[in-house]
Amino acid sequence: MRTRAVPTRWQGLGKALPVLWGLYTGSGSTPYRVCVDLAAGSAKCTCPSRKFPCKHAVSLQELDLPDALPPEWVEEWTTRRATRELDASPEAVARRLRAREKTAANRASAMSAGIDGLRDWLLDVASAGIASLPGRPVSWWQAFTARMIDAQVPGVAAAVFEIQEIVARSGPRWTSDVADRLGGLHLLCHVQPRSRLGVTIPEETVRASPGISDRWVALLRLETDDGRVRTVRQWCWGRQTSRWVVAIRHSAVGAPVPLLPHGLESSALVHPYPASDRVALGELEGSRTPGPVPAPQSWRSALASLEPMLTADPWQRLFPLGCTEVRLHGTSLVDTSGDGLPVRDDTGLDMALALTGGLPFDAWGLWDGHALRLGAVSIDGTLEVVA
Repeated sequence: MRTRAVPTRWQGLGKALPVLWGLYTGSGSTPYRVCVDLAAGSAKCTCPSRKFPCKHAVSLQELDLPDALPPEWVEEWTTRRATRELDASPEAVARRLRAREKTAANRASAMSAGIDGLRDWLLDVASAGIASLPGRPVSWWQAFTARMIDAQVPGVAAAVFEIQEIVARSGPRWTSDVADRLGGLHLLCHVQPRSRLGVTIPEETVRASPGISDRWVALLRLETDDGRVRTVRQWCWGRQTSRWVVAIRHSAVGAPVPLLPHGLESSALVHPYPASDRVALGELEGSRTPGPVPAPQSWRSALASLEPMLTADPWQRLFPLGCTEVRLHGTSLVDTSGDGLPVRDDTGLDMALALTGGLPFDAWGLWDGHALRLGAVSIDGTLEVVA
């Protein structure tokens, strides 16, 4: 199941927005031709699947594609579609409307069946107990994640794969981490936010919505590689709005370029995704060295400030967190009141200690509920990115 978006299976990738395309090497002798029109919400693939959109069209939208000129087969597809769309007769308009309604109804039905399947899966896990999960074969996990992909709820598939990885890694708190993720999936069965189910929204649609102009400080960053695509996430703080937004970029080949210049303060217009902290970039006017960024006076007040984020998105796992005047004590960063948070012993911490020389500093990092991943420090008002 997880091989569909492996970059080595794709070739001829490109985009000329709103159209995306690529050739996917499947089980047949001829690569599948995959094409997606984001504006029209339509897709075409030469694979034998009867699902719409097929798995390859969904995977194509996960990749960060280079700008390119459409090849001849893409031009032919878009021309045929444009010719059909030019028919403005009432019959043609009604026919297209019925087709869209049918597509939406089919997807809603598939997603509903997927959620029903998730409820059954959770009941199976609860009946057998969390302790039974290490004994489950890989095929058991793969069969269910593939079923969720087929049901067009890739967000659920990703969440289940995360549970599988936690079980495989084991560790002293794997049972509590798995219980936490299972609780999130149980909540998902009842709330069902489209963004968490994995329903994608074209970036062009997001950019058409009202934006937020501010001076954004790209303060924290996290890069991941799941074997399919590489992803860079930035947590950016707005100087005028005092809000955090998340900028995400993906790449199928090579390291993704961050949405905003990291470590700098950028005057930019960003457009938020529905019911999400994620944003799309509208206009970037310019960037400069950032000024001081205020932080809470204690870890207690910093943690209390996360309540609105948790209320808005209970499934969120990483939170931007900061505190003034902290110093390293053992394996924790301790504030002026003596309260401390565990900090990851990584290159970010090493660089922070090298920059500060053991003196107190203002700290910002990503909090996962267990430890702080240090990302930036400030000494005498001078901001330094350390990760």
